[in-house]
Amino acid sequence: MKKKHEYFLEVPAQKVNGTTFVDANFLIRLLDFSKELEKSITSASFKEEVRRIWSDCLAHGPRPWENKDNIIGEALMVDYPFDKEKLASHAEEIYNLISLVHTATTYEELKFLDNGKKWSELRQPVSFLMALGNALKLIDFKNDRTTWSEEESKNPEITFTLK
Repeated sequence: MKKKHEYFLEVPAQKVNGTTFVDANFLIRLLDFSKELEKSITSASFKEEVRRIWSDCLAHGPRPWENKDNIIGEALMVDYPFDKEKLASHAEEIYNLISLVHTATTYEELKFLDNGKKWSELRQPVSFLMALGNALKLIDFKNDRTTWSEEESKNPEITFTLK
């Protein structure tokens, strides 16, 4: 996934008595175009972007989980310490990634993009994404981890706080 692209379009419109009307056929073509852009996100590029950002944000040094300047991102069975400044510099990218999986209701469903494509077979990249989103308070476990049943601990429910 690359940086967001901006498109500028001249919208055919007509003013009648102070009201602007837009051609319905143009709007339909515009919606179809936006759907095609969303489909162009491949599973491989999504996974690559998650790994790149996670790797760049990961805090280094001795015992980084104890450094109060780092931010902890929670995932299933693992938490990651992130460099606060790196995390902030990637915040928009992380938000965009999380917004592409935001229909998931469980941890396992995070393996799928909203368009239905499976982007990961493994849980490790899902943990990377979950931890990044959790560190920015975009995603969290629905229930407190200390109260999970054995069954829930295998595939816990998640919630999103995207704005």
